[in-house]
Amino acid sequence: MVSVMRGRFRLDLNEVSGSFGDLATFLPLAIGLVTVNGVNATSLFLSAGLLYIVAGLYYGIPIPVQPLKATSAIAIVLAVRPEAISAAAFWMGVLFVSVSLFNVNGLYGKIFTRPIVRGIQLGLGILLVKGGLSALFGSLSMLSLGGREISPVFGALVGAAIAGIIVLSRENRRYPAALAVLAFGIVAGGASTSFAALSSVSLGWIRPEWGIPAGADFYTVFIVLLLPQIPLTFANSVVATADTADRYYGEGARKVTPRALAATLGIGNLFAGLIGGMPVCHGSGGVTAHYRFGARTGAASVFIGGVFVLLALFFGESLPDLCRLLPVPVLGALLIHIGVQHARLVRDVLDSAHESAVVAAIGLVTLATGNLAIAFGVGILLNAIIARLLWRSASRKAAQGMSPIGGGLRDGAA
Repeated sequence: MVSVMRGRFRLDLNEVSGSFGDLATFLPLAIGLVTVNGVNATSLFLSAGLLYIVAGLYYGIPIPVQPLKATSAIAIVLAVRPEAISAAAFWMGVLFVSVSLFNVNGLYGKIFTRPIVRGIQLGLGILLVKGGLSALFGSLSMLSLGGREISPVFGALVGAAIAGIIVLSRENRRYPAALAVLAFGIVAGGASTSFAALSSVSLGWIRPEWGIPAGADFYTVFIVLLLPQIPLTFANSVVATADTADRYYGEGARKVTPRALAATLGIGNLFAGLIGGMPVCHGSGGVTAHYRFGARTGAASVFIGGVFVLLALFFGESLPDLCRLLPVPVLGALLIHIGVQHARLVRDVLDSAHESAVVAAIGLVTLATGNLAIAFGVGILLNAIIARLLWRSASRKAAQGMSPIGGGLRDGAA
């Protein structure tokens, strides 16, 4: 074990294993943006890697860096041009850097109450499991990193093997589950394709083009790409990430505040936009992913960030081919595990009928629509209605208790 910076950081097999825990969320969208949209692979991995390093050094615990999910998925489906994607990153950065200049924690507390945050965590867990099942059984064709058909039988076998690896590691943190899963996945994927992807791997990067992305279409950037994403980013990348980090790390997560998260994801997006990268965020599911696979300190974030930076600078041209070594079912199995673990965060609201109803509603709407932003809106509305009804009920009871003919005063006089 290597100790760094007075024990706040350490680098051992568990930290290394946990550092790879969120690849299942990162890789499909990142490689989709490279292969479908033509985003500069060097810029994408370089900006994400540097943000990982900054987050690890500042927060001292593993804080994930992920593609903006709604923005990235829409961009891939519509084959949006790379300049619009980098412009979306830039303006998302401007928004969140601006927000971080003000202390709006009180406003966050009023909007993102506990049942809303838990509902978002449940909804995200459901989306991760759904995405994992799609990847595991071959229906996630758009995001298949190798672009080849996935046999459901192959997916089932891979899923069973990975489940066995994770179960064996559950009681023993010295067993690096994520590393074992990655090694198994690379061997399984390479064997199924005779390691053909390796033949096209070579040293070389794609030079980033610096500059403010000013030529993109306004409607595409602000209405199509950013509008569906902004409420989700506030909810999941800022508030739910801070809450999840506090649940897992307690006092160790004292720097992980909504204001700080807005600042780091804002700065990360500004940089990504300036070099032609992808829009990035933090994410509560990624916190769970890193934690569940063994990461406990910021060294995990620094390590995976360093890997991304080295890949970007030395293998930028070959990154899509390298990623084809990892079959999509492996990522799917990881997503299912992370989704189930993340959904378990709702356990502390199960004793409250009010909070459980809001959480369940967000989860059900997410399951039905596949859209966490819509579910978030439904949760806000339902929470407000229930809170109003409870307040009116309490007011009536209080008024009855203070009435001269009410039971409360009569009993008191007796």
